[in-house]
Amino acid sequence: MSEIKSALELALQRTEGVKGDKRSLEMHESKQAGKSLVVKVLDEPGFDAGAKLAEWSGDKAKWARQGFLEALNMNIRLPNEEAEIERILRVKDGLAVIIKDSKRLNSLFEQLDQLLRQYLKNKNDMVERLREQFAGHLRRKEQELAEQTGRQVKMDPAQDPEFAQYLRQNMNHLQSQYAEVLKQVNDEIAKLYQKNPR
Repeated sequence: MSEIKSALELALQRTEGVKGDKRSLEMHESKQAGKSLVVKVLDEPGFDAGAKLAEWSGDKAKWARQGFLEALNMNIRLPNEEAEIERILRVKDGLAVIIKDSKRLNSLFEQLDQLLRQYLKNKNDMVERLREQFAGHLRRKEQELAEQTGRQVKMDPAQDPEFAQYLRQNMNHLQSQYAEVLKQVNDEIAKLYQKNPR
């Protein structure tokens, strides 16, 4: 029994200095609360995030705003389809709550709107161009399969592993180019927040 007690005493001695850091916990909770407001900003036009953020004071307010900013920035991304662009652009509504320089913010989001629409156009053009390039290749495959099976076969380029791989490579290249520009947008937003917070 004395061995167990000694082991327990040793464990308690080791963990004695480890106590719940109240400040870290408050920071985490405040950031999470700020982040949770972003969903409402994006999904509920007219939602008053400013009033919610004003409920905190001191460090909690600063942390909630940081969480709010981080979550807004995470929603600035490349869209898969045009319907997503409007939701992405609503990030500006949230940023307007915490950034004073509305002129610069509006200009930045006009550029972002153009960028996102250009990305979708380039993406769609690239897919169409690749489909055209692979059309002859697919016709040959369809003919080979028809000769082997004795039945007419119609293939979609998306079913062809070579096409899928080539498309994936080109898509990754396109996305990496635009991701660089999105990073610049996020950097500019961070600067605006640092210089002109509300």
